[in-house]
Amino acid sequence: LLGAKVYIPEIDAYPEEINHLLIQVDLDGKSYIIDGGFGMAYQMWQPMELISGMDQSQIPGVFRFQEENGTWYFEKLLRKQWVLNPSTLSTPNVENEVCRRIYLFTLQPRDIEEFRGCNAHLQTAPNSKFVLKSMCSLQTADGIRQLVGWKLTEIKYNYRDNMDLVEIRNLTDEEMDKTLKEKFTITLDKKFVPVNMNRF
Repeated sequence: LLGAKVYIPEIDAYPEEINHLLIQVDLDGKSYIIDGGFGMAYQMWQPMELISGMDQSQIPGVFRFQEENGTWYFEKLLRKQWVLNPSTLSTPNVENEVCRRIYLFTLQPRDIEEFRGCNAHLQTAPNSKFVLKSMCSLQTADGIRQLVGWKLTEIKYNYRDNMDLVEIRNLTDEEMDKTLKEKFTITLDKKFVPVNMNRF
């Protein structure tokens, strides 16, 4: 096990403590990083060979590791996006952004117990995005669906000409249960009340 620190774009920094678990596997003389738990649009879909500076293409895009003085940085090279309804975007235009930092890590082995405190913090701390936002993410055959608060985003990777197709909709309360059932196969016993507050 390895421990990563997930990049926080709102403050352009990494946290002081590890907050994400990775698995390192050695196979046939090569080392790979496996990360099946990141979710959302920046998740690798296949194990990645641990080589600095080598672009590795997958369905979601091109990823790479960069090593500097024993610290490894995981990045995603961004495709252009065709946003069907740009008026729903709440983040600044990132059209000129070509590479997104995702997290950093070292090769220091970790024990599962080292993640217990972090896990509790992420689920209970008042400033944790997992407390401030309701989130649901589902990988599809050619993209991803994510529901954050009332905002449903559907991405089809490499829709055409190295461009991702992005559709964003703000759901009404009345649409929420139907969307959870039809898009995520989730049925709840009680009415779902989304949460979407800002950390910063």
